[in-house]
Amino acid sequence: MAEPAAAAPVLALEHVSAGYGETVVLDDVALAISAGDSISVIGRNGVGKTTTAAKLAARFILRHGASRVALIPTDGFRIGAPQQLRTFGRLLGVPVHVANDAAELRTVLDGLRDKQLVLIDTAGMSQRDVRLSEQLALLQNGAPRVRSYLVLSATAQRAALEETVRAFRNADIAGCVLTKLDETAS
Repeated sequence: MAEPAAAAPVLALEHVSAGYGETVVLDDVALAISAGDSISVIGRNGVGKTTTAAKLAARFILRHGASRVALIPTDGFRIGAPQQLRTFGRLLGVPVHVANDAAELRTVLDGLRDKQLVLIDTAGMSQRDVRLSEQLALLQNGAPRVRSYLVLSATAQRAALEETVRAFRNADIAGCVLTKLDETAS
């Protein structure tokens, strides 16, 4: 019996390469998101997780429309954090549902089963923040089928990047997103 054909991705980036001068930062990178995927962006504060979620949503909307995507902020730590994603949601015409704990995240995700793409924007925390394990547990307990992508800033020093990767190593990371490539000289 033949294997069932894999569903075509609803959002795909292929053969992405980037660099500055002689330095190659990305070489032939690909990302594919299938219908029904729930994607979370995780990482330290200030790396561009919310902007990454909004950019992925915008790219998806151009191809499939706003009615098939939803945004979920889980950042109950910073004042005004969910409002930033709500603003993006309003501009993009997509619903935004806040989830403050694992139970709320499960409930919200269950209510969004009809969406082709759900993007979860997590709280940005320093890799040294003791609450980091709480945020990762929220994802693991509230959304075990969510694929998490670690967002790293290309402007960070190598030691900070390595420390961040170590801090998030137990997060079952599906991939990595590099941001702020336009802000780095090396």
